[in-house]
Amino acid sequence: MTQTYTYSEVLFRRWHQLKMTKAQVMEELQRQPLSAEEIASIWDSYYRYRVDKRNSLGWLMMFTGGTLGLLSCVLTMVDPMPELRWVFMYVFTTIAVSIALYGCYLVMEKPGDEE
Repeated sequence: MTQTYTYSEVLFRRWHQLKMTKAQVMEELQRQPLSAEEIASIWDSYYRYRVDKRNSLGWLMMFTGGTLGLLSCVLTMVDPMPELRWVFMYVFTTIAVSIALYGCYLVMEKPGDEE
């Protein structure tokens, strides 16, 4: 099964990789023979593309942080190596919470350059 990509999806990937701002994207779109409605539609689609990418990464980070936190909790309770208890309890937990909170930030916060 082959997946077909539209021209806009290829553009969206390129813009996203280049980290183009709204002004840069609008400038590039205005060079093409497009109407104002088409430019607005393309920008809305690109905005949704970026938000979807950001949300996907955020949910993945929340899941990863939660999994690492659960692993940290289990290893702390089982205590397989008492001399490394502080690593399981403090280091893994701190990393897990940081990853999960950054994932929450990505999901909850609107990108600043999109206003």
